[in-house]
Amino acid sequence: MAEPILVGVIGAAGRMGRMVAEGLSADEAFRVAAVFDPAGGEIAGVGGIAIGLPALLESPATHIVDFSTGAAVDEHGEQVLLAGKRYLVGATGYAGETVERLKAAAERTGTSCLIVPNFSLGANLMMAFARQAAGYMKHAEIVEAHHPGKLDAPSGTALATAKLITGKGEVESGPRGEKLAGSRGGGVDGVRIHALRIPGVLAEQTVIFGGEGETLRIEHRTIDRRCFLPGVKLALARLADFEGLRIGLASILELSP
Repeated sequence: MAEPILVGVIGAAGRMGRMVAEGLSADEAFRVAAVFDPAGGEIAGVGGIAIGLPALLESPATHIVDFSTGAAVDEHGEQVLLAGKRYLVGATGYAGETVERLKAAAERTGTSCLIVPNFSLGANLMMAFARQAAGYMKHAEIVEAHHPGKLDAPSGTALATAKLITGKGEVESGPRGEKLAGSRGGGVDGVRIHALRIPGVLAEQTVIFGGEGETLRIEHRTIDRRCFLPGVKLALARLADFEGLRIGLASILELSP
């Protein structure tokens, strides 16, 4: 049997970080070697959560998965890569220039960085199907909904989808006159995104394409955070297969463009 992958978890006190730490610790293919979160605390089956980043960077963990916040990634992302760790980013809301800094750090150290807006296999298939549809239907809008506790809007998945379908199909969705500012949502490269934050929802996204006399709706709904764990495991297992920076689970799933 192969040696387990030694993993460190950043943002371990949060809902996603805690779920991933517990899930990895129950899988013999992985060993959680360190957990970090400024909030501290304890994780059943894993142990105490370090409140300082140096403890994680000095640990034997070779693979780091980050479910903190975008602002935290802005601050410590480079440090993870410069410490020679392979870096899996699940947090969203980071600054645009952070991606370039992470790319440069990964190339400088000869390690790898994978940024994944959504670890759900179904959500990534939704994006792949939307990209395919965008080659034929030129008008599209995105409606995404999340629980009120989600910190950023629109979601990283919605932004990634908008950029994906615009680059493929030259999707057009021009704004009209608004009686109420913001009622047409936000625009990303011609695609309008509408973000809902409402109780009773975990994560949902619908991509709506309009053509002459017809519409096409591609929808994905998350009902349990456990759906993200298979994608996290797959991403961690593939981090050693490349160097530099990649974006999206599709980049390792080898989904057809």
